[in-house]
Amino acid sequence: MSNNQQYNTKCLNHPYQDIISICSNCPNNIPVCIDCITEDHNGHSFKKLNDINFRNQIQHDFKNQTIPKLNNYLENNKKILDESNNHFKEIQDNHTKNFDKAFNIFKELKYIISAKENDIKRLLMTELDQNTDVKNIITTTIENNNNIITNAIKYNNDINNNNNINNEFIELLKHHHQCNNLLSNINNNNFPEYKDTQLIIKQNNLYSIKDLTNSYIEVLDIPLDLKTLKFYNLEFTIYEEGCDISHLEIRNLAIGPIGCLPKNIPTTVTDLYLLDGFDQPLNFIPPTVQHLYLHNIKYQLTPDSIPATVTDLYLLDGFNQPLNFIPPTVQYLYFNNIKYQLTPDSIPATVSRLYLLDGFNQSLNFIPPTVKNLYLNNIKYQLTPDSIPATVTHLYLLDGFDQSLNFIPPTVEFLHLDNIKYQLTPDSIPATVTHLYLQDGFDQPLNFIPPTVKYLYIFNIKYQLTPDSIPETVLRLYLQDGFDQPLNFIPPTVEHLYLKNIKYQLTPGSIPATVIHLYLLDGFNQSLNFIPPTVKSLYINNIKYKLIPGSIPNHLTNLMFDHGFSQRFTKGIIPGSITSTLMGDVVYPLEHDSISNPDQKISYLTQYKHPKIK
Repeated sequence: MSNNQQYNTKCLNHPYQDIISICSNCPNNIPVCIDCITEDHNGHSFKKLNDINFRNQIQHDFKNQTIPKLNNYLENNKKILDESNNHFKEIQDNHTKNFDKAFNIFKELKYIISAKENDIKRLLMTELDQNTDVKNIITTTIENNNNIITNAIKYNNDINNNNNINNEFIELLKHHHQCNNLLSNINNNNFPEYKDTQLIIKQNNLYSIKDLTNSYIEVLDIPLDLKTLKFYNLEFTIYEEGCDISHLEIRNLAIGPIGCLPKNIPTTVTDLYLLDGFDQPLNFIPPTVQHLYLHNIKYQLTPDSIPATVTDLYLLDGFNQPLNFIPPTVQYLYFNNIKYQLTPDSIPATVSRLYLLDGFNQSLNFIPPTVKNLYLNNIKYQLTPDSIPATVTHLYLLDGFDQSLNFIPPTVEFLHLDNIKYQLTPDSIPATVTHLYLQDGFDQPLNFIPPTVKYLYIFNIKYQLTPDSIPETVLRLYLQDGFDQPLNFIPPTVEHLYLKNIKYQLTPGSIPATVIHLYLLDGFNQSLNFIPPTVKSLYINNIKYKLIPGSIPNHLTNLMFDHGFSQRFTKGIIPGSITSTLMGDVVYPLEHDSISNPDQKISYLTQYKHPKIK
């Protein structure tokens, strides 16, 4: 810190007085002025500012104890603020749904309940205003605390460890006191609570409108006292016997061994989890449920137990029943460490995707030939070269997988790697693999990629790519959702580049000049000014970025719209340089004034369902 720095040496409680000493009786080494000594600290003992040992101790504690705690405090504040913002966002979304629902209902009841409609709206707005006040209090408190912490940390980064009496130490003393006060109350935030508002609709007979206006609809603060459980990335609300859950807008519901099932399961539920000991028929499952999770339930399942709407079936730890109950609609089957011993005829031929999750510990000879896609988590069973049937063509090694890859059969052409534990080497991947997918979190060097891989798909991996990361045998490169690294690693052999909704912000120098064919896939949402003049063919799917005249560069010669492209072809969208346009699956038709170059050739795929321009 500069020697001509203007230090703040004024008292925290008496801004017009200078700090002259430190109170020995009070906690956190309170710096005091002459007014403090004669008022609140009258009769206390004090330490001198020029006490070298004390100064050194304060400086040491501030740097080695207080600052690390402050960093943790900042992280905790960020977590609280994120949770507050997320919670408030849910409240806002729920408020919008409630508001729309109230509007539609009162529109049906018309003028008879107009007064009640206004009451409900005012109440909803009041609840939202109260929650807004709560959010503002939390945000303001944390921002104020963060300012104190940030100033202290900035001061610490600039500090001179001078041992003589100076204003610098006095400012340090103030920071030290303020920060320790914060840290003393780190577990006592005492933030006000949000009110989670739910609009309750009691669907009764609407004929007696006058009698129903006061009971048909009401606004309640729904306490969040229902327990939840987490399974992988999902959070399930656990049903408590006797609770009315019909009004809840939840997607994931768990039910344990209870005497009485809920009278009505919300129509929003798509994922249903039946816990250990559940012992009732499954005919209560509504048709909205598509994903069913079964633990070690007691109820003996039969071929008609599972509704035909279920497409994803999870058999979890301890499940111990024959699998002849699985309906033909189930295409995705998940196994944890189930007890039931699987045989070659256990799984119906309708299953096309099989997931073996953490802890699975049985031979894989039960897999039917219909399974083309096999997903392996951190299974216990030790795989050998003959473990995987030759019918599998797509293999997914998921987070935590930790076995050698010498078991992969030669039929596998598509290999997906999550953040696996097994350390890959140049001979790990068989030469039959032509399509390689590096999924979110993958964190290993890419020197293991064999020359047979021509198609490489990269998601939001952790490993930092460099210009020599990708072998020059790769011809087509796909950068998938969330990818967030510079593109200077692309080798010159890549002529076809596919971009999905990547996070990295593209600039005019991002794409190498060797790329000739560029594909903008679903969700892409960036300006197209990064496209280099070497790109001659542009393929546009259902991108989010709104095209306007001039968005598509004028140096292209070939242009294709396909896969649900959902923007209108206004005049000037297709530049005059285009000599060939290919139309596929698009929402809106190509119009005559969309074409700037009358000599260009227009071709149509079979997916194009609109009138054609000749």
